[in-house]
Amino acid sequence: MTKPLVSATPEGESLVTITASEYARLTARAQDIADAARAAEGRSGPALPADLARRVLAGDLHPLVAWRKAAGLTQAQLAERSGQRSATISDIEAGKVDPRLSTVKALAEALDLDIDDLVP
Repeated sequence: MTKPLVSATPEGESLVTITASEYARLTARAQDIADAARAAEGRSGPALPADLARRVLAGDLHPLVAWRKAAGLTQAQLAERSGQRSATISDIEAGKVDPRLSTVKALAEALDLDIDDLVP
């Protein structure tokens, strides 16, 4: 860790300047803490296996595919649960369409997820 530079505003409020790499480390740690807190709340939705998460983060896999697979569902099963058409789910997973908010909401509810979990 690089020693931070401490200065003050004209009003006397302390300012701390850190390197970009230290900022990135701290924000990643804050996200880890937020994720752990969320997990501790007992969220009952499916867990995303590390291999699927890596593929989503790399942009190789649509989040809907990853979460559907993590839940152990086929496109047809997810369609039935969410009230959507299998073709719609297929088109979303293939990146052919940008779904409506109502569609994403229905899919998220069917998978017991937050809407942002399904947004690439």
